[in-house]
Amino acid sequence: MSGGSPAPLLSVRDLRVSYESGDSTTPVVHGVDLDIWPGQALGIVGESGSGKSTALLAAAQLLPSNATVDGGSVMFDGRNLLDASPRELRSIHGREIGMLYQDTLRALNPVMKIGEQIAETLKAHGAPGNHRDAVVELLNSVGISDPGRRAGQYPHQLSGGMRQRVMTAMSLALNPRLLLADEPTTALDVTIQAQILELLRKRAIDHGTATIIVSHDLGVIANLCQRVAVMYGGRVVESGETTKIFADPQHPYTASLINAVPRVDRALPRLPFIVGRPPEDGNLPAGCSFAPRCPVAVPACDEAVPPLRAMVGGGMSACIRDGVAADAARAVIAAAEADSAAHVGSSAHDSGADPLVVVRGLTRHYKVGRGGTRAVLRAVDGVNLEIGRGEFLGLVGESGCGKSTLGRMLVGLEQADKGEVILDGRSVAASSGRSGRVMRRFSQMVFQDPRSSLNRRMTVAQHLEEALVNSGVPRAARPARMTELMEQVGLPAASLSRLPAQFSGGQAQRIAIARALAVSPTLLVADEAVSSLDVSVKGQIVNLLRDLQIDLGITVLFISHDLGVVRHVSDRVAVMYLGRLVEVRETTALFDSPQHPYTKALLSAAPLPDPVLERRRERIILIGDVPNPTDPPAGCAFHTRCQVGPEVDATRDRCRVEQPVLDLAGSATACHFVDGSPIATPMVVT
Repeated sequence: MSGGSPAPLLSVRDLRVSYESGDSTTPVVHGVDLDIWPGQALGIVGESGSGKSTALLAAAQLLPSNATVDGGSVMFDGRNLLDASPRELRSIHGREIGMLYQDTLRALNPVMKIGEQIAETLKAHGAPGNHRDAVVELLNSVGISDPGRRAGQYPHQLSGGMRQRVMTAMSLALNPRLLLADEPTTALDVTIQAQILELLRKRAIDHGTATIIVSHDLGVIANLCQRVAVMYGGRVVESGETTKIFADPQHPYTASLINAVPRVDRALPRLPFIVGRPPEDGNLPAGCSFAPRCPVAVPACDEAVPPLRAMVGGGMSACIRDGVAADAARAVIAAAEADSAAHVGSSAHDSGADPLVVVRGLTRHYKVGRGGTRAVLRAVDGVNLEIGRGEFLGLVGESGCGKSTLGRMLVGLEQADKGEVILDGRSVAASSGRSGRVMRRFSQMVFQDPRSSLNRRMTVAQHLEEALVNSGVPRAARPARMTELMEQVGLPAASLSRLPAQFSGGQAQRIAIARALAVSPTLLVADEAVSSLDVSVKGQIVNLLRDLQIDLGITVLFISHDLGVVRHVSDRVAVMYLGRLVEVRETTALFDSPQHPYTKALLSAAPLPDPVLERRRERIILIGDVPNPTDPPAGCAFHTRCQVGPEVDATRDRCRVEQPVLDLAGSATACHFVDGSPIATPMVVT
């Protein structure tokens, strides 16, 4: 229960927090209890708005100025942090409690070099010794190559994964006893995420560091944490040992959440999702907050807030009904299947027809730097690809590999330096002016952040009408077409008069999809269109895209770092690395039997929402970051990180000098050692 310690290092009791806005006060955390012991990792999970991050920041006394702790206690090693003075908190923060934030660009000072920022932390707490040597040692400990040079760089010169490791180094610089991590892996690729999780696990073993990690990624929690607290509506609705909760959740919300997670190890006909939306702050129902969305709720659930109570076999659950969580999970899956039963088993893809999109030798290079030191960044470096009519093609790879640039080139938003894109017999690269506008009627793009891609001053009707005008739809036909588009994306026509800010993230993304469909495109490119959404909303949007693809016969290029989602919806998957495609295969074949070493590493790094499987499966931990695209390695670009390349096996020196070719008509794998040479995986951890 206590992880070998008689008392918890941190004990939170009845924590209550509210936010002030003008003359109003809104409670957002309602009596949270948490405990964590040295060397242990506690995960806090739940959808956006559940109060996870607020509870974490309140425990560390790092709330913003408009937030107030209304009651409770936060006992850290016998001291109540709520009673600590600002001077005492400054002494505790960094030295005894480290903080790892989600947004590294906001957390790091953009005008200070990396080394200076880490050294500042050491100096502030009077750390002895040579701070420069300590900085280099810290950067090296978190896996940053060439730490001496990186220490002299600014945050914008580092990749997202590197910045997160810098933040990790800063938070661990003084060997704190407790690390608070707020969505520390959200913006990371699965390969870098695996490195960060391995680092946190090692710190717990070597230094006894306790970690509280807030995350919406249940796979991350299953991978790292011994205990879990599930939050909903500002309250903890279930807590207990990770293995038990994932194997046998007791609260309907927990069971629904776990079953809505897309997994890389298996696929369902439809992505499950939780119907409805979480309650808004300050607008909680009188009884159980989850009751309005719960498929097994009874009238008694609306009468009073259910307390956390001990369950047989361990753990706590805030549900008045025993033994109904499994029924809730089954109901979530059944609801997804019934949501659009007509689409299940259907396919718009005709593999025998001529491809809709033909890409030949596509290249896009950028000049970076100034003056005589300008270098060439190879974003897309000779890509060949065909996308069939009515096909749903997934495109995956680490950040910076060229996925988004390739997608933008397919719709004419980026021009090629070399090569060509043929869309339904027409050249996209050669289209400009009026011909370019005509081509954009055949291809559209859905971006990652709908709030950035939608004009906040325009109503939904104005967004759609603008697209309809550009596509030549007569004025008289526009109202009916707008109503049809809203129905296609599952929104009421009454929403046409509203502004984007009046919608949730998932609803805003539906509007962005409707706008893209307004011109009746044959190709839709979705660039990380669900990456910022909660798991329940993500399932609805992904199902919607698949349904529209089938109903309208459109072709979809789905760019994503979420491999579980890609497995569920794609007919084929293309894997990209450093501007080139390294493997293109049917989805089931690629996920069940990956051929390229990079594909193997990607799939092995994707966490599963199953702690038992997570601790048994082999995992390939790639060393270092993606090489600089301004100076890619000779030969196979992946050989510097390859678990079976020349760094591991000297007989494979061919990888250093000869670039492998992707033969779409053959193995469709750009590796010298695929045919007749089984790919081993010696660099693994279990």
